[in-house]
Amino acid sequence: MPGLGRRERRVIPSVLAALAAAACFAGAAVLQQEAAQATSADDSLRIALLVHLLGRPKWLGGIAMLVCGYGFQAVALAYGPVALVQPVVVTELAIAIPVAMWRRRRHPLARDWIGIASVLGGISGFLVSASPQPGVANPDDATWIACLTPVVAAVSILIVLSVRARGPARSMLLGAAAGCAFGMLAVLTKAVAYQVGRGVSVALTGWQVYVLVASGIGALLVSQSAYQAGPLAYSMPMIGVLEPVLAVLIGDTAFGEEIRLSGGYLAAQIATAAVAIVGIALLASSPTVLSIYEEQSPAAPPGGCHRTGSAPKR
Repeated sequence: MPGLGRRERRVIPSVLAALAAAACFAGAAVLQQEAAQATSADDSLRIALLVHLLGRPKWLGGIAMLVCGYGFQAVALAYGPVALVQPVVVTELAIAIPVAMWRRRRHPLARDWIGIASVLGGISGFLVSASPQPGVANPDDATWIACLTPVVAAVSILIVLSVRARGPARSMLLGAAAGCAFGMLAVLTKAVAYQVGRGVSVALTGWQVYVLVASGIGALLVSQSAYQAGPLAYSMPMIGVLEPVLAVLIGDTAFGEEIRLSGGYLAAQIATAAVAIVGIALLASSPTVLSIYEEQSPAAPPGGCHRTGSAPKR
C-alpha cells in the first residue's frame, strides 16, 4: 500500500480481522443464547450442559461461527497488539443485540440506537487516543504466572458467588467470569499464534497451547451457563467490558504493549471509555431486549429464573 508505513500496513489487516471476529462472535452469541435458554437450569456449570447442547443444530451453528471468530481473532492478534484488537472485538455487543431483536421481530427504540452508536463511537475514540504499540512476542514463564494467577482466582470467585445467585445477578456474575476467561484466552491466543508462526512443533512443545485449549473449554461452559441464566443484555455487557480490560492489562504487563497515557491522551481515553460504558448500560437495560427474554422464558418462581427441562415454545 503506497504511502503507508510498516506499522499502518500491519494495523489495517489486524483491524479488519478483528471486525470479522466481532461479527462472528455476535452471531455465535445470539444462536448459543437461544439454544441455551431452552435447557434445564440444573445443568448450569456442568459438562452435561454442553452434552445436551451438542444435540441442538442451532447451538452447533453458533459453535461454527465461534470457531470462525477465533480464527479471525488469531489473525488479528498475529498482526496487532492486544490493546488494539480486543476493543475492536468488543463491537460484537453492538451487533449481537440488534440481531437478537431482528430474530424476534422487535423494533429497536431510540435508546437502543444511541447505545449502539455510543459503544462504537466510544471504542473508536479510545483506539485513536490510545494508539497502542506492540511489545515483546513471547513473555517468560514467570511473567505469565504473575499475570494469569489473579485472573484464574477472579474467575473462581465469580463462579462461586454465582452458585447461590438467581435471576439477573447470576447471569451477570457468570458473564463477568466468562469475560475474565475470554480476556485470558485472547492473550494466550496471541502467544500461541506467535509460536505457530515459528512452527507447529514449537507450539506443541509449549505449555500455552494446552492451557489455551483447557481454558477455552472452561470459558465455553461458563459463557453458555451465563446465556442460559438470562438474556444477552445481562451477560454480554459484562463480557464486553471485562474481556478487553483484562486482555489490555495482561497485554500491557506480559507483552510490554504501550498506550499513550500522557497529557490529554489519558483524559480522552477516560472520556471515550465512559461513552462506551454508557452505551453498554443503555443496551443492558433495554426494554426491548428484556421483553425478548420474558417471551423466551417460562414462568419462574419468586426470587429467581430457575427453569426446568421443559423448553419454551419457539
